[in-house]
Amino acid sequence: MASRRRPGAPADFEEIRPNLFLIHNPALGPVLRGEGERAGFHFHLTSWRRAGLLGRLASRGFVTLTIPDRIAALPAPPSTQLGPLRRLAISAKQLLSVLDLAAPNGWRNLPATPDGALELPEGQIVRRRHGRGPAEYLRITATGWQALPADEAILAAYGQLPDPPTLRLAPTAEGWILPDLPLPEAYRKVLDMIAQPHPAGWLLAGKLEREWGEMVVAKLGVKVGAVQ
Repeated sequence: MASRRRPGAPADFEEIRPNLFLIHNPALGPVLRGEGERAGFHFHLTSWRRAGLLGRLASRGFVTLTIPDRIAALPAPPSTQLGPLRRLAISAKQLLSVLDLAAPNGWRNLPATPDGALELPEGQIVRRRHGRGPAEYLRITATGWQALPADEAILAAYGQLPDPPTLRLAPTAEGWILPDLPLPEAYRKVLDMIAQPHPAGWLLAGKLEREWGEMVVAKLGVKVGAVQ
């Protein structure tokens, strides 16, 4: 059950990890009795009645902020219509790439033509690197390119994927591994609440974590499937 939270209203009960909440309003204490374990301002929900508890808190006027609320508030990729091809001169030290979730790091390098040029559609989001320097993000324009903040560019790049592949969650003894993906910072912050860092990406340790991890990726328009 989604919590009844007014936009901008401070939360009385805030979820910071799956079923782990911060109590910002001690007046809701009586409603929590018998539903879990409390340690100071932290409350660990152990009851299976999660939806019922959130509903009772809402009916008493308390404002709750859950992880699904945060996922629902994430910005969706904008829809983009690409324009005509534009020819760009690229120096030998520049490496341009486009978002491609099938690539090892999520970005597919674009090889320049023999004359050191590239043809890309107007509006295309690209990542640019000079040698081993930091990445920059650009939007191709009619006259060249426009620099963009990383979060804006990455989000827009997801909206340009022609046919997003289905990501596979690899099962392990600890749960499921979600591959590491280029993500806007707001997405990473929410995923940090759900998953644990893993050398292969993100570890979703339980069924709830897996469900919510899939919801995060789905906000980007990407399908998720499990490896059997």
